[in-house]
Amino acid sequence: MCAKGKHEDWTALYGLHVLDLRYTEWDEIMSQGNMALMCNLEELNIVGFRCWQHYRRQLQGWLPRLRKLRVLKPTQQITEISTDTDNSLVSKTHLEIIDLSGNNIMEIIPNNISQVSSLLVLVLDGCNGLRNVVMPDGLPPSLRSFSFDSYGPASQWASTVELSQKVIRPCFVLNKGNNKTTKISLKGCTQLDILYLRGLPNLVELDLSGTAIKILDFTTMVVEVPCLKRLFLLGCEQLRGIEWSEEMRPDLELLCVDTRPRIKCPRPSVDEDKSLHVHAIIVDARLARSLCDLIRTKFDDNVSFNIHVTSSPLYSGVVQPKGTFKDKIGQLNNQVNPQQQLVSASQYHDVLSKVVDAPMQCFPRPPTTMLRRHVEIAQGSHNLKSELNTYSHVTLAGLAIYMADSLYVHDVSTNISMPARDLQCLRLCRIEMCPMLETVFPGEFYSFNSLQHMHLRCCPRLQFILPVGSYSFPNLETLHIIHCSDLRNIFVLGTQYTNEITVDGVNFPKLATIHLHDLPMLRQICEFKMVTPELKTIKIRGCWSLRRLPAIVALPAHTPKPAIIALPTHALKPAIEIEKDVWDKLEWDGVEAGHHPSLYEKPQSSCYYRKKMPMVSILRCSQLVVCVGCDGGFSFALPHGRVGQRVSRNNKRPGLCMVA
Repeated sequence: MCAKGKHEDWTALYGLHVLDLRYTEWDEIMSQGNMALMCNLEELNIVGFRCWQHYRRQLQGWLPRLRKLRVLKPTQQITEISTDTDNSLVSKTHLEIIDLSGNNIMEIIPNNISQVSSLLVLVLDGCNGLRNVVMPDGLPPSLRSFSFDSYGPASQWASTVELSQKVIRPCFVLNKGNNKTTKISLKGCTQLDILYLRGLPNLVELDLSGTAIKILDFTTMVVEVPCLKRLFLLGCEQLRGIEWSEEMRPDLELLCVDTRPRIKCPRPSVDEDKSLHVHAIIVDARLARSLCDLIRTKFDDNVSFNIHVTSSPLYSGVVQPKGTFKDKIGQLNNQVNPQQQLVSASQYHDVLSKVVDAPMQCFPRPPTTMLRRHVEIAQGSHNLKSELNTYSHVTLAGLAIYMADSLYVHDVSTNISMPARDLQCLRLCRIEMCPMLETVFPGEFYSFNSLQHMHLRCCPRLQFILPVGSYSFPNLETLHIIHCSDLRNIFVLGTQYTNEITVDGVNFPKLATIHLHDLPMLRQICEFKMVTPELKTIKIRGCWSLRRLPAIVALPAHTPKPAIIALPTHALKPAIEIEKDVWDKLEWDGVEAGHHPSLYEKPQSSCYYRKKMPMVSILRCSQLVVCVGCDGGFSFALPHGRVGQRVSRNNKRPGLCMVA
């Protein structure tokens, strides 16, 4: 540099690659003429003079090869903060690192950062004036590292995508509560896998949706965020776990996770209250350990969760508001149309619509609404068998056993079963379309105190469903079993049963509805005496091997049997729909045992049930003649002088002619 007043030669700036200005007021080098000469500059570091807002206009249109830009710890702040959109970074197609640490006066993150398509690192340490780190167009998808430490800038900056180590970061902050940031959104940063947030006392919402984070660690990555209420991890395909801090655990109210690949899930929403809501769609069942750890620490009556273990894209991923959850399971039946078909009969809708009395045509579905604490397991799940077979309070099995109100398992192609423990909270259980399933609840289970609704469909390998111990089903209300071809018994004796069960049987005090459909191997509902004093409806179809129904009146074996017992009135007798062939083959213990046909209403058979036709060939029957091509007015002579008449309802088509 030449002395002041003499001619200055700046042509050397053409070959300059790094410019480092620290705590100097000399700003002449940043003039437009000099900026035009520095066309090969790759790194610009400005420490301790003017703030970022001052330099962003000077950078516009210059330094096309710039790769690293740092404007740190400004000592002069401008009073007027412009929120206008500028293009100072648009032409920086090679820019990889932006470090604005220490710019306390900056309230809004520069919008043009979203246009830096090559950005890898963004550092905002000490930018405590930022109200939100949210951009209308989002941060660049190429971003790999993000740091926001309210303690201030690190003593040394990193030259690669790796962030500064903790040992070179400040150990304390003088004004800890000065940080104003309430919301951070890194949504859409598909390459982001390095994150550091610290000392953000007002942070309420953190959105990491679509990032490449594998382990979100609240002990090393996100620390000192006591007011964090909402955490979004939607579209995080590589997420494998969340580590929670025992000392500084955030008081979350909403956690949303979706790890399915290449699926854009809409952001869920729930009513704003003080309780925890967890909504998760996870592919790897091991991730449920992280969710269970959070739920277990805050578990109470107000906590709700909806956890789906699946990779299927069919689920929309929308959370229902809290007010729509049906916490009273008795309301579920009111939502189900009693005439809903199990299989659509569109092919015969014109015929079925004219049937007046068709009690067996409609086979109703069970309640299907999920409850406040719901677990669903479906196709495409990873590590499912090991997580269900491993008993622990912090596994998927522990979540289903100890905290879930409803469980729905469907379209699972592996043989899974729950570990042998008491089901303490489960009230609704649905298992469907599991062709390899052999056991749902092993024989060591002996308590289902809360279970109210049980539904199974299309599980061909099941031979039994529920083991029974002492007082196993005090609240069971409905039982739906459909299309389980190998099922022999529904209830079997578990390993933890009392001797009284084998003598007096088991009382199902609230069981009101039994629907059994297409169970050809089923011989009895229970392999012991089953007493159902509140039974109201039985629908049975396609259970050709069935031989026993439940008893209606409970009579202990050790009491003397009276000659005449008090039978239920006609209004209280259970209504039963069953094929006549099956009804005629049922076995009964007698009126004195509370097990007799008179204790049921008169059975209703299918409307299409008819007397069996003789098994002879139509060609040998002189009463029938097949007539082809005749119209409704045609008649003809049959042997022995009888007259034939067409009976087809459509006179324009050939049909069957019978003797008049």
